[in-house]
Amino acid sequence: MPTVLLVFILTLFTVVVVLSRNSDRRNKKKLPPAPKWCLPVIGHAAYLDKNKPFEQIDQWSKELGDVMTVHFGMDPVIVVSRERLLNDAFLRQSSNFSGRPSLFVHESCWGKGLVIRDGKEALALRSFIMSSIRQRLISSSDCIQSLVSTETSHLIDRLSDRIRSIPSTSTASFAVTSIEDDLFYVVGNVMTQLAFGRRYDHGSVEFKDNASWLTVTTELMERTAMITFLPWLRWVPYFKYFEMKKKAAVVHATMMGDIRERRETGDYLSHSHHDLMSVFMRRIDHENAKIKTGEDEADSIFSDDMLARIMTELFFAGIQTECNTFGWAFLYLAIHQDIQDKAREHIWNEIGKEGEIRFENRRNLPYLEALVAEVQRIANVAPFGLFHKNYEEATLDGYTIPAGSIVMMNLYSTLLDESVFEAPREFRPERFLTPEGDLDQKVMKRSLPYGVGSRVCMGETIARTELFTVIGSLLQKFRFSLIPGHEYSTEQNMQLTIQAKKHQLRIDFA
Repeated sequence: MPTVLLVFILTLFTVVVVLSRNSDRRNKKKLPPAPKWCLPVIGHAAYLDKNKPFEQIDQWSKELGDVMTVHFGMDPVIVVSRERLLNDAFLRQSSNFSGRPSLFVHESCWGKGLVIRDGKEALALRSFIMSSIRQRLISSSDCIQSLVSTETSHLIDRLSDRIRSIPSTSTASFAVTSIEDDLFYVVGNVMTQLAFGRRYDHGSVEFKDNASWLTVTTELMERTAMITFLPWLRWVPYFKYFEMKKKAAVVHATMMGDIRERRETGDYLSHSHHDLMSVFMRRIDHENAKIKTGEDEADSIFSDDMLARIMTELFFAGIQTECNTFGWAFLYLAIHQDIQDKAREHIWNEIGKEGEIRFENRRNLPYLEALVAEVQRIANVAPFGLFHKNYEEATLDGYTIPAGSIVMMNLYSTLLDESVFEAPREFRPERFLTPEGDLDQKVMKRSLPYGVGSRVCMGETIARTELFTVIGSLLQKFRFSLIPGHEYSTEQNMQLTIQAKKHQLRIDFA
């Protein structure tokens, strides 16, 4: 009886709120249109396929326009679609739309790291991390390109050994790769070296075990997604909120343990250590020293607790999305052998079969760069990016966006916009090239896989370096093809990011 009564009260309250909002819309300002039949309590969420929410939102955007309102639970979310309006909101009105809303699950489980931090504190942290990344771009011995190239070489050796281990007398056997699993060690080691200054051997069981929290967390974050907008659902066991909270506490404790160990040894104090954790810890010491001498009176945002949270966020975001993108890349290349052949011939003609592929030399390999851009466009792994917030009331397309609104980038619709990309669901690297075969910079700028504006993905340069180097280097050495009798699909399903169905590919020397 109490449960029935609770549901009745919530439903009645929601109806009153919705009617009040509808009255405000009619009598006051012109707010963005919303899909019909907003249900009590859960809003429009009931109409979204949990595996393909991007498809319904894309359809609504085509019907209602490039700015609309979708109710997730009782919270109205302003959805901004397509290049024109994304540029208006996040470039021309960048300072206003650069905020982050409070997100219940992230804040209550993982705390306020950088992802959902707002205002001047977020600017200070982001500026510091971006400065550290830029330094690693130009350093000599351990720059990002060197790390990526070294890890790629280890992967090439491992795949080559796998192919050579197949008996020459066998006609039925061939080497296979689960490309996301193999590339985990490239992506994971690059991130681990940048963040912590250490690496693991490819195939390391210890590394896989240490990173197993990524898979568990992804599943839990998907399950708890609706709790962000309907916090009372945390008491329903199905959503596993308290399991998420427990896992987050374990991960945070692990990160804090690493920091404490470094403080005990003092290794981080040496400026020869360029990993982000050491650099951040030296900054913490510097800030604390200023407070002790009275130079600064307020507590610093730079703290061990903050560092642990940022490390967790960077590690999670940096590995999951990149491995997913690689999975899509080699699946499409295995399906489209003509494109794979063209890319390989392009590489051989420009730098040979043994030349080193580096991101800084990409101007010599325009087809490869176009191929990478097309993979990111069609894979569309992060269709919505992270939620934004506008600080002050704004206008988009003649509609009023109230101050403090939750705002979502609809990158999915942008990357599949037929007015920009002809036949957008076809895999065509040539769409990013001029008739002369050069990279078409105008089209490149219209593809926005990392978002747009002042809070664009911080790892963009790292990701682009990895994708260009790894895809080019593997195509230079190997041929990837489908295995007869196996089922393959390019159907997109979402689990925080858009993922391809798990698959294996045949791999031979090129």
